[in-house]
Amino acid sequence: MEWMDRFVKLMDTISDCPPSGIGITELSKETLLSKGTLHRMLQCMLDHKIVLQSHETKKYMLGPKSMKWGSTFLQMQDPVGLLAQYCNRLGEETGLYAFICRFQGDEIFCTYTHQPSEMRNSFFVHVGQRMPLHCAAAAEIILAYQAADIIKTMIEKEKLTAYTPFTVTDETEIARRLRLARGARIASCMQELELGQSALSAPIFHQPDQTVISISVVGDHHDIEARTEDLIKALKKISAEASEHLMSMNTLSSLI
Repeated sequence: MEWMDRFVKLMDTISDCPPSGIGITELSKETLLSKGTLHRMLQCMLDHKIVLQSHETKKYMLGPKSMKWGSTFLQMQDPVGLLAQYCNRLGEETGLYAFICRFQGDEIFCTYTHQPSEMRNSFFVHVGQRMPLHCAAAAEIILAYQAADIIKTMIEKEKLTAYTPFTVTDETEIARRLRLARGARIASCMQELELGQSALSAPIFHQPDQTVISISVVGDHHDIEARTEDLIKALKKISAEASEHLMSMNTLSSLI
């Protein structure tokens, strides 16, 4: 339906905007919708609290209704808190920002994060964040275990943005990295999303060699580089325990 296409396009654009919001002129440019159409849509969305508008800047941002929908969806991804406990452990044991990502539909996004109390740094990753398939370790390790046709389709659809000078955008090289990640059961992102920050990720399996979930750490590049071997050991140990737990839960649920 045309109205649904417009609504989704508008919501996608607003959700990708900075915390300060986005103005009507930029919205029109990004969505290719007229200002008149946008005014009518946004007024209705304001009435339902799907979006909010700043009184000072007149810019639009996501509202409490959309936040509630998103929060409910994310809670459903780990309803018993099974994965959160492993993410918390990883963060505390390594002293790094740890996070869980999940593959659903045709997107890989962050569903949970844990920041050690003594840490003051802020990182690219936050709950609900979509992970770029070609340069985020958390996405790469999940993609590495998908069928070849799925990998091909998803990479072809991905906008291979060069976020830093270290970002790999060549499809052949991306495919090679995915094969290496699957073989090592570890993916890395060394300053590919943000200069000075790097990440390591491991899969959490729901069946042998089948995954839609990854667990990761992110931190200062030099710290990650200096501790890579120890961090990989910690990641593999905790991801293996989480995988065993998840597979046992799946086995139990199949018997009920």
